[in-house]
Amino acid sequence: MDLSVAGKFGLVTGYDYEVSPTAHIPTLVPHAEFVDVRAILFNPLSAAPIPVPGWDLGKTLNLSGLKGTFNDPSLLHFTGVDGQGILIKLDAMSRGPLLHITGMNYLPPTCASCTQYVGYKIDALAVTHPYADFNLDGVIDSSDLAIWKANMGLTVDAVLAQGDATGDGVVDSSDYVLWRHSVGPAISLSDFANSGLESGSVPEPATVGLTLAGTLLVALRRRSRIR
Repeated sequence: MDLSVAGKFGLVTGYDYEVSPTAHIPTLVPHAEFVDVRAILFNPLSAAPIPVPGWDLGKTLNLSGLKGTFNDPSLLHFTGVDGQGILIKLDAMSRGPLLHITGMNYLPPTCASCTQYVGYKIDALAVTHPYADFNLDGVIDSSDLAIWKANMGLTVDAVLAQGDATGDGVVDSSDYVLWRHSVGPAISLSDFANSGLESGSVPEPATVGLTLAGTLLVALRRRSRIR
């Protein structure tokens, strides 16, 4: 079963200052974490997400509880347990304002036929705000302005695809100002997804909006519980 992902989350990267208790030598340890996760998983083929309003992405994957690190700042690694208590590993690769998240959980070998767990893979694309390529076609132009005009005045839960360039959930003049100052080439979603994910700059602490391209791939053998 393919589930779509929609919503927002924060991504924070930096370094933790640690001192060895034996050598007393200070070190900087790379650190990454997901924060303020407000996203759901839903079935795009149904008239409404099931179960309404969809599964909570943060609780399902335990995103805020995962431990993140990196060697290359454009490639983040997260490990921990998901909402079921099952081992999960995620990679987040960045290129400019775009972020590609892939990974899966790992059911215990002894649980290959049990029914109380859900096995899944995740493959989601996200964009870091502020950004004004609303249709993610690789150029910020009149097409994006048309999207902004069509949705100008939205004040509740607006998303990038509706012209919210700043990520504040509202389509207003601040989004137009950002569009006006950003007109020109951008990184297209298709080029990013097919580029081999070359290294780029890691997003500063920011809000990341999941695009409609994000999907959670749930194993075909249905499990009885997802939380």
